[in-house]
Amino acid sequence: MASSPHRIGLILIDHGSPSPVWNKSHEDLLPKVEEELERRGLATMFYAVRWCHMEFVQPSVAETMNKLEAEGVSRVIAIPVFISVSSHSERDLPNILNIRFHPDQDSEMVRYTGHVPVTLCTPLDHQYGLLPKVVAQQAVDMMADGRDPTRTAAVVLSHGDGCEHFWQHLHRAINDLVIERTGIKSCEGLYVQTLRSPAAQRRLRDYCREAMAGVDTLLVLTAFNGTSGATFVTRAADGLAKRNEEGLPSGVVGCPTLFLSNPLMVSALVDCAVHACEVSTGRKGVPELRGEEKKSVPPYNPPFWLTRDAAPGHNDRTVIRPSTDRKAALEEPKTVGANNKTVGA
Repeated sequence: MASSPHRIGLILIDHGSPSPVWNKSHEDLLPKVEEELERRGLATMFYAVRWCHMEFVQPSVAETMNKLEAEGVSRVIAIPVFISVSSHSERDLPNILNIRFHPDQDSEMVRYTGHVPVTLCTPLDHQYGLLPKVVAQQAVDMMADGRDPTRTAAVVLSHGDGCEHFWQHLHRAINDLVIERTGIKSCEGLYVQTLRSPAAQRRLRDYCREAMAGVDTLLVLTAFNGTSGATFVTRAADGLAKRNEEGLPSGVVGCPTLFLSNPLMVSALVDCAVHACEVSTGRKGVPELRGEEKKSVPPYNPPFWLTRDAAPGHNDRTVIRPSTDRKAALEEPKTVGANNKTVGA
């Protein structure tokens, strides 16, 4: 079918999971995105809005692109529904969408080989500073139970990735905003990957023991789309108990809410889609990063993305400390000790 110059498609891409519950929690955002477009009077901006998955489950990105091409779509706006920049946004998705090629692409991720132009957006937090706002609000909600901020600390769990500089910048922004909004004693970030390995579960337990010196409560928050702090606490506690190991300290409390459930998520997805559509169709100029924005953006194709698979878990023991002042927040991290523990300044 011949394409129309005004048929713009929008695809939202999540990672995909063997878990139907995880997938549904993401797919449920699709009607909310459509409702938000309609609320803004932009229901006709996109000919079609589709959800697809990078791997594990259908519909795949390639399948979705092929269907849109068959329907005569002239251009596609692709938004990765990922927490942050990673090897998926910098390598896998550009490969799948045939934007650029990496020879080590996972062969199970089928590539789209059609002719429809694609505008691949960056992950949400790369553009809108969404994650610090959401995590800080989760911390505020948890403090509404009457906890004493002077006897409370927090930790934000994240997967971690090869782009160390970006994750340092992101975690410091989260740490600072959580402390500012709640007045709690401290907030730090901890890389744990998916917290399924015994080593990661022990690492969290040992970290909690250290972090709770001088406080009664440790709030566990997460920088994950579809996994809550409460789920991670349960996962670690169950794993430790199954192996008859010492458990988590008392006073460790996981946040029960998901990042996906925050209304800011839908708003940011629509903001991103509309802006990308306007730029790609020539209605607006290409935006330029300025000032502090440049510090959070890694090079587009840094070679160390290709090393993360060669050394899995190489940086998942890193702790990101909160900055004590503006100068400290802008300094490069310093790595100390044999356990690759990184402090802010």
